[in-house]
Amino acid sequence: MTADPFGTRDRHYPERVRVLRSVPARALVTLAIASARPGSFCIVFPIANHLGFGAVLRGHRRAARLTLEQLAEVSGVSARTLSDMERGRSQGPQHRTVTALADALALDGEARQQLVELARDGRLRDHWTRPAARCELPRLVDDFTGRAAELAWVIELLHAGRAPGAGVTGLVTGSGGMGKTTLAIRAAHALRPDFPGGVFFLDLFGMSPRPAAAADALRLLLRALGVADKQIPADARERASVYRSLLRDRQALVILDNAGSEEQVRPLLPGDGASPALITARRPLAGLEGVRRLVLGPLSPPEATELLTGILGPRAARDEEPALGQLAGLCEGMPLALRIIGNRLVSRPGWDPAALAARLADEEHRLDQFKAGDLKIATAFALSYEQLADAARRVFRRLAVVPGRDFDAALAAVAGQVPAEVAWDALDELVDLGLLHDGAAGRCQFHDLVRLFARTRLEAEESAAEREALTARVTSWLAQQQMLAVP
Repeated sequence: MTADPFGTRDRHYPERVRVLRSVPARALVTLAIASARPGSFCIVFPIANHLGFGAVLRGHRRAARLTLEQLAEVSGVSARTLSDMERGRSQGPQHRTVTALADALALDGEARQQLVELARDGRLRDHWTRPAARCELPRLVDDFTGRAAELAWVIELLHAGRAPGAGVTGLVTGSGGMGKTTLAIRAAHALRPDFPGGVFFLDLFGMSPRPAAAADALRLLLRALGVADKQIPADARERASVYRSLLRDRQALVILDNAGSEEQVRPLLPGDGASPALITARRPLAGLEGVRRLVLGPLSPPEATELLTGILGPRAARDEEPALGQLAGLCEGMPLALRIIGNRLVSRPGWDPAALAARLADEEHRLDQFKAGDLKIATAFALSYEQLADAARRVFRRLAVVPGRDFDAALAAVAGQVPAEVAWDALDELVDLGLLHDGAAGRCQFHDLVRLFARTRLEAEESAAEREALTARVTSWLAQQQMLAVP
């Protein structure tokens, strides 16, 4: 080990920082010679349930032999903020801040992922334990257009739910990026004057690794309804009972956004009073009883062009209509994709829509173009992908090599190298999460952008040899089926 391995900015930190999950929680931090280069070392940090973001950050900083001021200079995060993090006053810094720290500390692999996950967990804890929680409705995005029929359906349903004893619950489902939350917010703003008891909005983090527990959600809702903390029952069932009794005597609207499961959402549904509820979810939540359902699909081509034009505002008047139509078509009717492309054009006044359309036409790099600031189309798909079982993930990414627009369970079994019944289960799971669409005669198909995402996962997770063997296997099977079909 060199006497001063951090003599220059480029040599501030170890090359590798590894996290060993098998080390006992009370084990000490261990220094080990485990680098590809002589004269450098790695730090092995044990994972313990009680270790928070601040403790792990402090460990990495000390391992790098940096003061708070030195880390502040390299990362761009102030020394005071770093001190607050390490002392536990700030337990869930924003992702951008965590990325800056991980880059400054040269963290990669599991060590980087650990720091990101600890910060995310801290943000979730802060969300569910902060003292002032009013479940306020998010702002209305006024340039959103389309979905007129769906909006009318939701408004009519919730308006009917104001009648005493109605007990109305609506459920809006669809794949990521289809605009479920936006539709719910638009309907809630339109109906706000009709609900004097309040409009309450709650994100349930259903696609998060740690979805909101029903008990925590009930605590937030009870606070929003005016119940003091010390009067909130400790038992989740008692909380649900108090919640329903409060809503029975008022006309309120409850929006439960991003629900993850029936178990999570059932205790949050109002009773038989005059307070309806609207749920949004990627999964169909087939186990929920007595709910009215609406499934959101892609926008029609005229609606997609109208939405893109609305986002562009005055700029659309000087942009060529054919180029906007081409851009809308490449977004495949997905509102999130249209929002990203519209935002990119608005933020770059000098960009030519026709040139952007030409870039999007390159299928090899199309998915990379769908990002604007912290909006990324791949992130929406990744949230669903991370929910899948291993077999379903394998089937999903391998189906990207299938030629043509649709496929059945037999072909999915060949691609995934799984039994037919496992392939059926995988397809069901993929359809439930909106990563595939149901077709006729038991056949499924990709949205084009989702297929491109599946291809990126295949390239990232399987070797070139595995991909080559997969393509050969699928091609051979399709040729055999074609020969068998010939009389």
